[in-house]
Amino acid sequence: MSKNFFIIDGHSQLYQAYYAITGLTTPSGQPINAVYGFTRMLRKILKEDKPSYMAIAFDSKGPTFRHLEYKEYKIHRKTTPDDLISQIPLMYDVINAYNIPFYAIQGYEADDIIGTISKKLSKGKIECTIITTDKDMEQLIDKYIKIFNPRKKEINDLEKMRKEKGIEPENVIDILALGGDSSDNIPGIPGIGYKTALNLIREWKSLENVLANVDKINGKKKQENLLKYIESARLSKRLATINTEVPLDFSLESCRLTNFDNIKLNELFTKYGFNSFLTENHDN
Repeated sequence: MSKNFFIIDGHSQLYQAYYAITGLTTPSGQPINAVYGFTRMLRKILKEDKPSYMAIAFDSKGPTFRHLEYKEYKIHRKTTPDDLISQIPLMYDVINAYNIPFYAIQGYEADDIIGTISKKLSKGKIECTIITTDKDMEQLIDKYIKIFNPRKKEINDLEKMRKEKGIEPENVIDILALGGDSSDNIPGIPGIGYKTALNLIREWKSLENVLANVDKINGKKKQENLLKYIESARLSKRLATINTEVPLDFSLESCRLTNFDNIKLNELFTKYGFNSFLTENHDN
C-alpha cells in the first residue's frame, strides 16, 4: 500500500463549516455547527481516501512574524465569533478521539506548519494532500504535494497548475507580491490585480524580472506604479511566502491513523447530537 499523508488546514476548514451550516446546536443548546461540518468532512476523507497518515494544523493566538514586519497584516479580518470560539475545545475532543495529532505553534500560522510538514514528506517521497480553501498554499505544490479544496471539490497539482495557469508553484508568491491579497491585507502594487499579475509573471517569470524590465511593460500608469511601489511588492512577497522551516517536533509514525477511540467517539456524537454518525462504524 502506498503511503499517503493528509494534512488539514484546521482553521480554514472550521470557518468553512461554521459559515456553511447554521443554527445547529447540541441537545443541551450549545452551538455545534462548525464541529459538525468539520467532523463530516473528516469522516468523508477517512472513508473515501483512506489515508495512511494524517495531521491537522491550527493558527495559534497572538502575532506571527508577519504581523511583526507589517502591523496591518490581516487587519481587516473580523474577530472570531463567540459561538465559534466555544466550539473549538469540542472539536479538539473529536480530533483526540480519532487519535490525530494537531499542531499549533506560537508566532507561526497554520500555513507555515503545513508548509514545513509537507516539504519534509516530499523530501521523503511521501505523497501529501493538503486540505484547504486557501489559494496561497499553491506555492507548496510539487511532485509529491497536491491540494484538495473540499468546497469546490477540486484537486490542484503540478500538472494542472502548469496546464491551466502556465506557471510554476514558486510563481504563486510573485503573483501575490504584485497583485496583493485583500483577505490577508497584503498590499501588492496599486492598480495591479490578480489577472495582470498572472500575465506579467507568465511573461517575465519572476518578480525581480518584472521590476528589472519596467520600461518594456505596457501602460504608463502601470510602469509608474511598478517603480513607485517596488518596496511594497518586496514586502508583499515576504508576507506571502510560507515558512517551510518551522521548528516543530514531527514524526511520521505519530501521524499514522490507528486506534480510533470508538467508545469516546460514540460518547461525543451522542452528546453533540450527531445521531447519523452513531450508526456508522469508525474503523480505520
